[in-house]
Amino acid sequence: MGIKDWFGGDKKKAAYRDKVKEAVSDGKLSSTDIHDLQQLRDQLDVTDAAEDKTSLRRELYEEAADAKRSEGKITQTSILDLNKIQKFLALRDDQVNDAKVEINRLRMLTEIRKGNIPVVPPTHAALRGVKMEPDEVPHYTVQVQMFQTSRVGDDGMPIEPGFKYAEGATRSHFLPEEGAKPVGDGTVIITNQRLVIKTESGKVAAVKFGGDGQAFLYNEGLRVKGTMSQTLLKFKSGADDTAEIVGELLAHVTAR
Repeated sequence: MGIKDWFGGDKKKAAYRDKVKEAVSDGKLSSTDIHDLQQLRDQLDVTDAAEDKTSLRRELYEEAADAKRSEGKITQTSILDLNKIQKFLALRDDQVNDAKVEINRLRMLTEIRKGNIPVVPPTHAALRGVKMEPDEVPHYTVQVQMFQTSRVGDDGMPIEPGFKYAEGATRSHFLPEEGAKPVGDGTVIITNQRLVIKTESGKVAAVKFGGDGQAFLYNEGLRVKGTMSQTLLKFKSGADDTAEIVGELLAHVTAR
């Protein structure tokens, strides 16, 4: 039997498609599910899910990933479940990259909330050209779009020693983007001592926690107060999870 139109109008193929969707829609695929799907495939005499050439395999994986995200946390078991579904659907990593990035971000957030703080390896490209202070440890890097503005608008959440963060706390704070002038992309590095800003050209600036500099957290990014203007650092991911990671991490590192 050919592999043409596995997800097409044929009733047998549609029946198998619906069973596959039902099996993975909760973000899990047990050995029993795989066995039952194999039996159904043989009974209906249809091609395997892995042989489908349409976009629906990817859509099924994304639905499974959405089910995991809706739980509000990602555990190692969650990752293994999604890997099993990806293998069953014969999807390459590049075909589900966006979903994997989001899942990994939520996985990091889950770990931070448990007190397991990430550490950026010294070989990471973002650390190239950045000199760490004595006993300084980099914990997280995030890509940002940089803007200059003279407006303050919403003051945001001031990042001070003993910074406190509750889930969703940034969602009522919005970057004062109106009229802001874009000045390129950069990377923010959060350490146990500073907020380090590295531009595309390699220039480095930093705000020390508890020092003279002033930094503020928003749902879309950060604001650093300068002498004459403000620098806005907008998270390129555009995901709420990024602000959650930054907020939770800042609460940990400023408490030390």
